[in-house]
Amino acid sequence: MVDDNGLVDEFEKLQNLKKEIEEKEMVLKNKIIELAKEKNSSILFGTNKKCSIKEYIKVIYPEDKAFLTAIIKDKGLYDKFSSINYFKLNPAIVKGEIDKEISDLTKIEKAFRLSLKDI
Repeated sequence: MVDDNGLVDEFEKLQNLKKEIEEKEMVLKNKIIELAKEKNSSILFGTNKKCSIKEYIKVIYPEDKAFLTAIIKDKGLYDKFSSINYFKLNPAIVKGEIDKEISDLTKIEKAFRLSLKDI
């Protein structure tokens, strides 16, 4: 076992703090939205900042998008609304499984991802 000089524990603390802050932020956002509705206002003022509250239309898609995709294809709209799936393309480029003309347009570099798991 390699000593981490307390770095893993510090990272865990920050991850937990981040989660707690995000939860508190969501509660606070909801309270701000409710207050703006009560006041019939789209702007609330704090001591140092103002907060603009704008309602927008959010589109929620079904979890299983196969039927939606099939309809879009049937209507001839797939090319218009489809996009590159980088999640699938990236490993193909790294493994050399993609046409050289495509991979030559990209750059590969090393990066790091950190994750925590219980012991």
